[in-house]
Amino acid sequence: MISLRTDLPLGGDSASRFIPWLVAIMVFLGILAVSGVSVFDTILSGWSRAVTGTVTVQIPALPADSEKEANQARTDRAVAALTALPSVESARVLESSEIDALLAPWLGEGAAAGDLPLPDLIDVTLTDDAATTLDLIRTSVTTVVPDAIVDDHRRWFEHLIDLTEGFRLLTIGVALVVTTALALTIVYATRASLAEFKEVISVLHLIGARDIYVASQFAKRTLSAALKGSAGGFVAGTIALVAIGWLAQNVESGFLPDIDLSLGFWISIPLVSLFAATLAMVTAFITVLGTLRSMV
Repeated sequence: MISLRTDLPLGGDSASRFIPWLVAIMVFLGILAVSGVSVFDTILSGWSRAVTGTVTVQIPALPADSEKEANQARTDRAVAALTALPSVESARVLESSEIDALLAPWLGEGAAAGDLPLPDLIDVTLTDDAATTLDLIRTSVTTVVPDAIVDDHRRWFEHLIDLTEGFRLLTIGVALVVTTALALTIVYATRASLAEFKEVISVLHLIGARDIYVASQFAKRTLSAALKGSAGGFVAGTIALVAIGWLAQNVESGFLPDIDLSLGFWISIPLVSLFAATLAMVTAFITVLGTLRSMV
């Protein structure tokens, strides 16, 4: 088991006192970044499964109440045209209860959606998700019902993918900036400590201590401080995730799919803390070793 106790009196220097705070901030931001990416990926995966290979056809309702039979005939013609296509696996007209459920997040439960001139919705399942299939569906449906509307779910889904990729790049950029800031701060603090303990290091060299030994002592001291900061950042990040999850439960169901985070996500959360502490230790070790060798 690795001991974090140092053999040298390296404590008490002012330069390394803020290392735990900086590491805690990095871990906190890292946990939020990893969580954000995981949640976005889960949401997009759920939406992708829901829209892949499906198309919705809207048959606008005629304004007059006396046109109910004509509306039904228009819908029947559209369904017949769709089922005749080899690329269509099934075409099903949504029931009124299903339409009410779709509108509930916006109109509220129990809203009188039946009093609105809502179009008939046809849920179409495709055997081929190619763009040519969609063009063929649009042509076939508008031939029998000229004012029919074919909704291609992939159009708005592609915009969501672009948004997610932008968020991912932003998250990576923030993580790189925070990581770089941590490394540079460790370099600054370590060099300041080297200057403060210059006489101690000189005595160690006189009695035959090697540079790698001195570097390992500073690395242990930095690792001990970084682990304290990692623990604090981990606790703060976990509390923030619990709070966000509690707030998400109050969001009206229907806006967001069920979010089921994978095992890899829960494993990555403590790994963020370990990464920050390891980065601080390695940076301190390399800084001390490089500085001492350049002084020779």
